[in-house]
Amino acid sequence: MKTLHNGDKSQPHIKQFQSSHWFVELLFGVMGALVLTLIVAVSINDASANDKNDKSDISDISDTSDTSDKSDKNDKKDKSDKSGISEAALIQVGTADMSLLWLDIYSAKLFSIDGKYQANRFPMTLDIQYHRDIDAIDLVDATIEQWQHLGFTEANIALYRQQLVNAWPDVKEGDRLTFRVNNPEDAAFLLNDTPYYQVSNAQFPEAFLDIWLSEKTSRPELRNQLIGVN
Repeated sequence: MKTLHNGDKSQPHIKQFQSSHWFVELLFGVMGALVLTLIVAVSINDASANDKNDKSDISDISDTSDTSDKSDKNDKKDKSDKSGISEAALIQVGTADMSLLWLDIYSAKLFSIDGKYQANRFPMTLDIQYHRDIDAIDLVDATIEQWQHLGFTEANIALYRQQLVNAWPDVKEGDRLTFRVNNPEDAAFLLNDTPYYQVSNAQFPEAFLDIWLSEKTSRPELRNQLIGVN
């Protein structure tokens, strides 16, 4: 009887232990779920943050590219504005080649607003492409010789010479020197399409173009080809 009685007393302890064990497992299960949920939430936040950073980087690169493009365009516009070069489209009037004995010196093209030549009507462009290397000092001397041939006074030649010294670069084979005249007060030299020198003398443009276009030029055949007279 005692043995049976003692067995009955131990039964509540077993039930209590089983109940506690179930509660602990439930508690750990809930905690595990919370931890898993927290890990997933952190992962999602990290992914979202990385995505935002990537978009921000792309946006920064795009903004930098746009800024760079705008800066380049502004730089080009500033150069064009400073040179006073007009963007008006001109039409070719004629073309001619300059040779000395068996040597090809340059090819020249003349452009006007309507493709026709009229003396001292602007805008007008003379484009020269060189077929050999020539030092600037040699170009200056050759230009002065042509002015002397045209009968320019020494005083005028001395006045124009300073413009020449600044305007003529050393040219290499294949270089293009362009003289664009929008009007007598707005003329500029370009080297390979890049603004090179802005003329500051209103009489210089006509004097310079006269070397090729004057009726007194030393090269009448070249003049006729440039102005479209065959």
